[in-house]
Amino acid sequence: MNRGPDNDAWISAATARRRRRVAIVGIIVVLALVLPMVLSVLTVFADDPADDGRLGPARAAAVAERVDPPTGALVIGDSAIASLRWVRGATQALTGERVTLDLESCRRLVERSCRGREGRTPSTALEALRDHGDTHTTLVMATGYNDSPSVFESSFLSIVTEARRLGYDRILWLSLRTGVDYVAPEDTANSRAFAANNATLRRLLASGRFPDVHLADWGRHSAERHEWFTADGVHHRSIGAWAIADYLARKLAHLDGRACPAPELPSSRPLDPCPDPDATGPVAAISSLYPVDADALLCYEIGAARTVVCARDNHVIAMYRPLVPGDSGVDVEALQARLIRLGFLTGKPTGQYLDGTRDAVVLFQTASGLPSTGSADLDTLRTLGFEVAPS
Repeated sequence: MNRGPDNDAWISAATARRRRRVAIVGIIVVLALVLPMVLSVLTVFADDPADDGRLGPARAAAVAERVDPPTGALVIGDSAIASLRWVRGATQALTGERVTLDLESCRRLVERSCRGREGRTPSTALEALRDHGDTHTTLVMATGYNDSPSVFESSFLSIVTEARRLGYDRILWLSLRTGVDYVAPEDTANSRAFAANNATLRRLLASGRFPDVHLADWGRHSAERHEWFTADGVHHRSIGAWAIADYLARKLAHLDGRACPAPELPSSRPLDPCPDPDATGPVAAISSLYPVDADALLCYEIGAARTVVCARDNHVIAMYRPLVPGDSGVDVEALQARLIRLGFLTGKPTGQYLDGTRDAVVLFQTASGLPSTGSADLDTLRTLGFEVAPS
């Protein structure tokens, strides 16, 4: 068949249209493959926080996958704060910040620790700090009752140096309670030593060399709250565990500029920002705010296996017999420590009821309106503040 000029023109136009369609389809296929990748790249770079302060989806996902920096507080302490572990539920008051507790009886700062009441010799505070590494930003040091004044300053410097090396932003150092009967194992420290350690701590902080170290003045904060403590004046009753947890929570909130984690009364609202509890004193109604069980058992973790055993607190100094000249024992030592603290006896507790102890008892009995016998009968012991539980 012969093709005329018009026919050839139509065929040429049809061919051109087919070619254009093929080209268009090809472009669509290429765009379908390439466009998602282009858009992904554009999203990451277009969503610049400098533009409007918001992150695009791709960048938000990338941020979410990053490892969070260390946060929260690490509390390293001895038996004077181990009630946070022993009193069930007391950590409920320690809210507002992620907190890790490393609390062991008979712990020392740097020198080898003594054997604690849970049947083991714990790591030192310095060793515990190294074991935890750079996992937190705040360090709370609640250790020192087992350290003598001769080593306290060097131990303080070792702890601060190590905390700085690990990158801690701040350190809270708790002061010790003074005017108490507690004597550390091996007679390494007593009330006079605690006062000397507090003085050293204040002197070091006042030097200006330690802007990252903050005083948490628990000793002064709790000085008039004898009901928080057992008869030795250092270890907590159940209410004392809740009280120190509340104190630490408020102290951390104050330093952060946050609202208090709890109100002062159940009927009020938490203060915002939280005032310094060292400035306000103990204003929180602990028994009203928290479910304090006055007769709560302490649950210890015994031995290396940490077998849980719950019992009544044997830090309470209870007298089971009247004491008379010629007696000896730990109860006589406790009597002497109490008379020394009250100013009726001088020297150190010996555990021997000799003439000096008898004369001190007479002085106390006379001052208290009791019969001046020189023997510490149950009425005398009760008036001295001991819990009397005759067998």
